[in-house]
Amino acid sequence: MKIIIVILFALFVISCNDSYDGESDSNILVRIGSERITKDDLTNELNKLSFKQRSIYTSTPEKLNKFLQTHINEKVLYNEAVKRGIEDRKDIQDDIDNYKKKLITKTLGKEIFEEFELTQEEIKEHYDKNQDDYKRIDISKILIKFDSNENDPKPSALAKAELVSKRANAGESFEELALEFSDDPISKKKRGKIGYINKGRFPEKTDIEIFTLKKEEITKPFEVQGGYLIIKANKDPDYPPYAQVKNQIRSELINEGFLNYINSLRNKWEVTVYKDRLKEMSESESNEK
Repeated sequence: MKIIIVILFALFVISCNDSYDGESDSNILVRIGSERITKDDLTNELNKLSFKQRSIYTSTPEKLNKFLQTHINEKVLYNEAVKRGIEDRKDIQDDIDNYKKKLITKTLGKEIFEEFELTQEEIKEHYDKNQDDYKRIDISKILIKFDSNENDPKPSALAKAELVSKRANAGESFEELALEFSDDPISKKKRGKIGYINKGRFPEKTDIEIFTLKKEEITKPFEVQGGYLIIKANKDPDYPPYAQVKNQIRSELINEGFLNYINSLRNKWEVTVYKDRLKEMSESESNEK
């Protein structure tokens, strides 16, 4: 990196015709009036970037020069803003205060997250005890949408869905029926194939019905937003391997611990929510629209 910065320094002096006065401090890259941008300054700015961004900007002198030019532009714009008194404006001070609060809160949240340490044994134990929460099933579907041109579209959509379901249960190819009748363009291209879904995707009553299906069994049509859905089980319900969900479980447990900590803080700081007043405010806002 040092070699690249030295090359950049030479290029920058030539290309920008900087009024460098021959001072022997070779650490200086740029002078902006009485201010200086040094190699260390530039390195510090680079270190604030992600590894990928930093790698891109340090890959060639030209790209590093581009990064430096952006840094210079920010400096001169800031100086001009200060000269115009923008930093003293109330709206700016309010934004600074809000950003400060968010930064402090974010920092605390990050530190709390880092305090939650989970062993692989704890994660595996949770998986073993709550395996049913991660139950999955491989499905295909046919969606029959309501016809928006009809005043009462539900009866005709239900009749069509029941006919399709009856034909599928009578032995006709679900894939061919999906290709012919389904109103969902994405799954229709795959002949109704969806793949694995997890519990909780549908309302509880429908969820129970889907997850009691055996391979090749098909549901009766059930209503969803915008139409009726018919589900076919391509396999019996099963459970994903532990290795596939361990990171998900770890995140869930950390989030649960964090929420418990937040709730303890709410009790500590005696939080009271006046729901009736919130309701009044919501109704008032709605009436004004």
